[in-house]
Parts: sequence; C-alpha cells; structure tokens
Amino acid sequence: MDAYALGRYLRESREAKERTLDEAEQSLRIRKRMLEAFEEGDFRIADASVVQVRGFLSNYARWLDLDDEKVLQYYEAALQDEGRRQHRGSRRRRKSSVPDLRAPRSITDTNPTLPVVPLGERVQQRRW
Repeated sequence: MDAYALGRYLRESREAKERTLDEAEQSLRIRKRMLEAFEEGDFRIADASVVQVRGFLSNYARWLDLDDEKVLQYYEAALQDEGRRQHRGSRRRRKSSVPDLRAPRSITDTNPTLPVVPLGERVQQRRW
C-alpha cells in the first residue's frame, strides 16, 4: 500500500464513522494539520520523528477502531515504497544524457591570491 492509499483509508474510515478532524484533535491531542497531512498521504512531518509518527498513527487508528498493527504495517510498506521510488529516481538521474556543464576542479586550477614571502624575510609594514 502506498502513502496515498493509506491516507485515503484513514480518511474514509473516519468519514464512515461520521467523525470530524476537530473531534480527533480534541480526543487525541494531535494537531489537526498533522491528521490532515496523514489523510492526504503525507507522513513527513517536519517536527516529528519516525517514532512519533508511528505513535500518532497508532493512536489515530485505535481512535478510528482500526487494527493499529495493520495500519503500522501499511505505513512501513509506504515508507519502503517511497524509498524504492527515490532510489530509482536517483539512478535515472545518473544515467542522464545531459552533460555536466561544470568544469572539473583540482587544486592547481586556481592561482594563489596572497603574495609568496620566502621564509626568514620580514615584511615591512607601513606606519602612517
């Protein structure tokens, strides 16, 4: 199950029970915007770790009278599916036929900008 399908499953389950996101927020103490993101299939919450997201999902599933273990399995499958898609996309980018327009760079590409002073010599400083 992908992330969008899991989000749709959560939303349809809530709507079938005729419950609102406001009720869920009040009961679970989970911000409404997080619950909305879950129902849209977006489980990447900026200020929450994967462990916290799992906890929120588990609590939300129980509140909806769903099997929380099954919902967490769907979540894990969605994470793996997203990881595979990103991996495939990065492989495609490497095989791109578009040339890299950046010039190669090495240590000898640039001239030093500071004057070279031989060891043992002192540089005279101006005094105004």
